[in-house]
Amino acid sequence: MSKISTQTTAPVKKQAGNLGYMARYYDLVMVLLTLGREKKLRQLTLDLAQLRPGDKVLEIGCGTGTLTLAARIRVGASGEALGVDIAPEMVAIADRKAARKGVAGSFHVGSIENIPFPEHRFDAVMCSFMIFHMPDDVRRKGFAEIYRILKPGGHLFIIDGVDVHKLAPVLKEFSFSDIEMNRTKLNIIRLWSIRGKTGKS
Repeated sequence: MSKISTQTTAPVKKQAGNLGYMARYYDLVMVLLTLGREKKLRQLTLDLAQLRPGDKVLEIGCGTGTLTLAARIRVGASGEALGVDIAPEMVAIADRKAARKGVAGSFHVGSIENIPFPEHRFDAVMCSFMIFHMPDDVRRKGFAEIYRILKPGGHLFIIDGVDVHKLAPVLKEFSFSDIEMNRTKLNIIRLWSIRGKTGKS
């Protein structure tokens, strides 16, 4: 089994969307909100994100790491899946979950405004049910940061319960292209997703 790596950056400022106060109950809340279909939701998310074996993936706002660890399995031994969350409490639980499941994972404390990775690091970035939990200025800084860390031809994937159509012009403003939007349902749960590709070379 690969070694599980944990790294934290300097403490980040308090920010809207920091759900550290509910970290202990987050997984239970997700089970309730998805009516017991969280596993199906995560697999649907990975399908829509079009992850492939060998991809290097970052989830921003990873919470307790469930989707990141599922992505790690999806991309296989040649791939990599990392998670970033602004709440140290979430990252700590994600680390313990990875160890318990025996899945190699790497979780980091960090903000979407200042993602702690170098340029052109990832094939895909995922944001699940978090992009609308922050002020517009933070979100815009985040898109610039996401574009910076994506490889040429890499893509950003966002899934939410909120209509994502208003994000399309913003993504184009930050040089994302080939914008794809989808609306789907998981039983009675309505979902919207948007996927944008970097055009840099």
